[in-house]
Amino acid sequence: MHRVKHIFIMTWFLFFAGIVSAFGQLKFHVASFGEDQFDLAARDERFKKIDGSGSLYAIIKVSGDDLKEYNFNFGNMNHLVESHEDQLWVYVQKNAKHVTITRSGYTPLRNYDLRTTIEAGKTYVMQLSAQDPVIYTQMVMFQTEPKVVGAMVTVQREGDGSTKELFGATGATGGVAKSLEFGTYTYEVMAENYYPSEGRFTLNNQAETHQEKVMLRSNGANITLSVDAEAEIYVNNNKVGLRTWTGLLKSGVHQVECRQQNHKTSSQTITVTEGEDRTVTLTPPTPITGVLAVTSEPLGAAIMVDGKDYGVTPRNITGMIIGQHAVMLSLDGYNDEQTTVEVKENETTDISLTLMGGANKITTAVRSLPKENKTFTVNGVSFAMVPVVGGEFQMGATQEQSSLLENVAPIHSVTLGSYYIGQTEVTQTLWKAVMGSNPSRWKGDNLPVEQVSWEDCQTFIAKLNQLTGKKFRLPTEAEWEYAARGGKQSTGYEYSGGISLDDVAWHKDNSGKKTHPVATKKANELGLYDMSGNVWEWCMDWYDKDSYYSSPDSNPTGPSSGLRRVVRGGSWYDNGWSCRVFERFNYTPSNRDDYLGFRLALSE
Repeated sequence: MHRVKHIFIMTWFLFFAGIVSAFGQLKFHVASFGEDQFDLAARDERFKKIDGSGSLYAIIKVSGDDLKEYNFNFGNMNHLVESHEDQLWVYVQKNAKHVTITRSGYTPLRNYDLRTTIEAGKTYVMQLSAQDPVIYTQMVMFQTEPKVVGAMVTVQREGDGSTKELFGATGATGGVAKSLEFGTYTYEVMAENYYPSEGRFTLNNQAETHQEKVMLRSNGANITLSVDAEAEIYVNNNKVGLRTWTGLLKSGVHQVECRQQNHKTSSQTITVTEGEDRTVTLTPPTPITGVLAVTSEPLGAAIMVDGKDYGVTPRNITGMIIGQHAVMLSLDGYNDEQTTVEVKENETTDISLTLMGGANKITTAVRSLPKENKTFTVNGVSFAMVPVVGGEFQMGATQEQSSLLENVAPIHSVTLGSYYIGQTEVTQTLWKAVMGSNPSRWKGDNLPVEQVSWEDCQTFIAKLNQLTGKKFRLPTEAEWEYAARGGKQSTGYEYSGGISLDDVAWHKDNSGKKTHPVATKKANELGLYDMSGNVWEWCMDWYDKDSYYSSPDSNPTGPSSGLRRVVRGGSWYDNGWSCRVFERFNYTPSNRDDYLGFRLALSE
C-alpha cells in the first residue's frame, strides 16, 4: 500500500511539473500557409534544386521574427534551409504533409498539418508568429566602502556570450544602482587610488533590491599638502585646493605645484608609499617684482600702497609685486591724492602727484558737488556716477539694525568728504567696452559683471582711467556704506532703499539662483540701485574685524595690510541677513565667483 501511494505521488509530481513547465514556456504558431501560384522561384534556374530522385524541390518561403532561431523537421522527407534577406527558404521534397517546428525557449509545434500535399517545383509561403519573451529584471545597487565618488562599475552576464559592459559610476554617497535581467553576473569596480575589486552575484527575485557591498583597498596614502601663501595647489596638473589640501594619493611619484597670480610657480615632486600617511610643507611661489618710484609736489607726503605704509616721498619702493596697485599720498594741510598704477617685472614705474593745499584745500563735509549725475562714455557705452555729499554718519550695526555679528560692531562715528559712486554695479557691456572680453557666468549686456577678482577690478580701473583721463577707483568700505544708507538723505532703512527686501534686492528667495539686470529694483534715497543683493561688491579696504572701528574717523581706508579684501551688499545667492546695509564679508583678492562684482567710485 505504501509503495503504491509513493508511486502515485511521484507520478502526480512529474505530471504537475510538466504542466508548469509547459505553461511557463512561450508559444509560437503558423499564422498562415499556402501556395503562391505566381511565384516561380522553385523553377527558376537561379534558385531551383533537384533531389536524389531527379525531382524539383518545392520552396516554402518563411517569414517572421528571429527566423534563425527556428528548426524544421519533415520526417523522412529531405529538406534544405537558406537565408534570403528577411526570409528563410526551406527546400522540401514533394509529398510532404506535416512539419515539426522548434525554437529554443518556446513550446514546439509538433507534426503541424500543412493541409495539403507538397508538390514538386511549387512555391509556398508560411508566416510564423511568436509571443514576445518576458524579461524579468531585478534592481541592483553597488555600495563602495569607503564611499568613493566616480568609481567605475562594469558587469558581464555569464552563459549567454555577453560582453563586459559599463554599469555606471558611483555618486556622492559612493553608490550606483539600476535594473539588470535575471541571471548570474561577474563584476569589476575600479577607482582611482584603489585596487580593483571583483565579485559575482545571481539575480532571481524581482521584489528585492540586490545590494552588493564592495570593499575597496587603497593603493596609496592620505597626504596633507600645505603652503604658507595664498597659492592654489595642483597635483599632477589638477587643482586640488587653496593653501591646504588633504586627500588620497596613489603610491608613486607625483608632481605638485603652487600657483599664485603675479608669482613664479613653485614645483616639486613627492613620493607616496602605500599606507604611509604624512604632511608635506610645500615651497611657496616666488613673487615677480618691479620697482615703484614715487615722488610728489610738495615732497614729504606719506605713501600708502594698497593700504600699507611705505614711508614718505621721494622713495623707490623695491620688491613691489607686479600688477595693479592703489596708491594714496597724504600730507597735513593738503588734500589726499589717489591713483592706480601697474608695476611690471624688472621695470621701474614712476609716479609723480601734485597735492592741492592751503586756500585750495577741500575740507570734508563742506565740499559741494553738482546735484546732477555725471555721465561718462567709453567706446560707445555710457554709465552714470551719482554725487554723494560728504558728512558724518554712524557706521556699523546701529540700534534700528542690530546684528549679532562682531565684525560690524561696535558702531562708530565716521566723517567722509564728497565723492561720486556708480549708479549701478558695473555691467557686462561696460566691462566688454573696456576689456574686450566677458568673464561672467550668466551672459547679458545689462547684467552685472561677475566672476571678477579684486585684482581684476584694478586692471579694469587702470584701463578705464587711461581711456577717460579720470581717477576712477573702488569705493572705500565707509564710502560704500554711507552711500548704501542714502548719505545725507538717509531715512534709516535696513536695506538699501527700503524695509522690504523684495522691493530693493535680488536675493536667495527671489533670484532664481542667478543675477538679474541692474536697476530693475527700487533705488535708494540717492538713486543708487542694487546696493542690496544681485552681486557682492568689492571695496578698496583690506579686511580686519579688529581694526574696523579703530581706524581714523575721517575718510578711513581700512587696515594697511591683510590677506583678504572687503565685500559689501550681499548677492542673489544670499538671504536677507547678508543684504543689510551694514553687513560685511571678505575674500582673497584673487578670488573669482559668480556672485562677486563691483561698482566704481570717483573723487574730483
